[in-house]
Amino acid sequence: MYYQFIMSGKDHSLPDPILTDSDISRDEEKLASDQSQPEEPEILLSEFNLRSILVLIGSFLALFCSVGFVNAFGIFQEYYSSHILAHKSASDISWLGSFNVFCMFGTTIIVGYLNDKHGPRILLASGSLTIVFALFMTSLCKDYYQFFLAQGLLLGLGLAFVFLPSIAVIPQYFTHHRGLAMGIVVSGSSMGGVIWPIALQNFFDSVGFGWGVRISAFMMVPLLGFAILTVRVPMPIAPPSSTPINANISISKQPKPKPDIYIIKNPILLLLAAGLFLVYLGLFSPFFYITSWTISLGLDANMGFYMVSIINAASLFGRILPGLWADRIGAYNIMVVSAGLSGVVCMCWTEATSIGGIVVLSLAYGFVSGAVIGLQGACASQIAKPHQYGVVMGFTMSVISIAGLIGSPINGQLLSKWQYLGLSLFSGSAMLLGMLVLILAKLRVNPVFFGKA
Repeated sequence: MYYQFIMSGKDHSLPDPILTDSDISRDEEKLASDQSQPEEPEILLSEFNLRSILVLIGSFLALFCSVGFVNAFGIFQEYYSSHILAHKSASDISWLGSFNVFCMFGTTIIVGYLNDKHGPRILLASGSLTIVFALFMTSLCKDYYQFFLAQGLLLGLGLAFVFLPSIAVIPQYFTHHRGLAMGIVVSGSSMGGVIWPIALQNFFDSVGFGWGVRISAFMMVPLLGFAILTVRVPMPIAPPSSTPINANISISKQPKPKPDIYIIKNPILLLLAAGLFLVYLGLFSPFFYITSWTISLGLDANMGFYMVSIINAASLFGRILPGLWADRIGAYNIMVVSAGLSGVVCMCWTEATSIGGIVVLSLAYGFVSGAVIGLQGACASQIAKPHQYGVVMGFTMSVISIAGLIGSPINGQLLSKWQYLGLSLFSGSAMLLGMLVLILAKLRVNPVFFGKA
């Protein structure tokens, strides 16, 4: 009809449409939704690209070979106590693992500074060679001091040069999905904790200790090689107004920020490090002693060796899923909950007296403790700038290393005097105290108790 009025040339004016408040609000909502829809795909496109995915895979493999191998120390602990070092106490043998953790975490502040200054590739290459050499030397050891130098000292130093650069590079690629990315990378250590104990136990039974360790070293060579080739810092972004030729010139002329060590004075970082120190006093106790606990009850010894893998299998999901949640409600919030639940579950340790009960305990502890390891890097990088990531992560882990050094020997002494009940109560109490300190750090980030932080 409207078309006929125009064609007839007559003046038939139509009444103006009447717009109500609901029509206006509906149009505004539609406009807002149309404007907001492209944002998320742009974020996904910019963060999850070929280069960043290769970095994720390379970092995952690096942690699989470094921290994942450390998570299998429970197999070494049991093997040494029953074979090569049977004349040594559990506390003496645990020093090998604790000193290894101390060297791995304690030197990270130096490695972090070098990483911020020179990048990850040189550090990864030198660390990978050190790890392989240290494992070959460990396979030849006969005396306690030889194991201490090869597996405790040399291997720990090599692990530090592989471990820290692999996680310090992740926040440079991911901002909106940083918790998820860190969880995926750190889950490599959980995957290593699942596979290495089973592999080592089968190697020791089939080909002996020496060749078992050497085969493990050979397995690491291609995995670490892939990490060396793929883990690198992102390319600098040229100004939007630059032409392709000028963009290359502007990128080359951009001064590289110098590593900043003064960030370690940040009170939030100090509280975070103090809280994690307390948590780490007891965090690895189930990882190291769950096998010996199972055997001490007279249960299936073979199943006891698999408990370490069960804990790490649950920890795999406990590092990825909390990372996804951390992007929504905050890394500090998830860290606090994880530390508290880990302490509670650890205190229930001695109530598990059957294979089924120990399996349930291992699954529960592995899942709730996963976020502590998975999100410590995300929490530290949240208060720093990109050129400070290596320093803040290195400082945090250096503080943690002291807990790793003294935690296992303390637990060994508690085990000899007060059995597993004293071990579980001390470890659980330490993690609960750490939770309280982490709450203080969270409140410095966001004073609102239930706010995102």
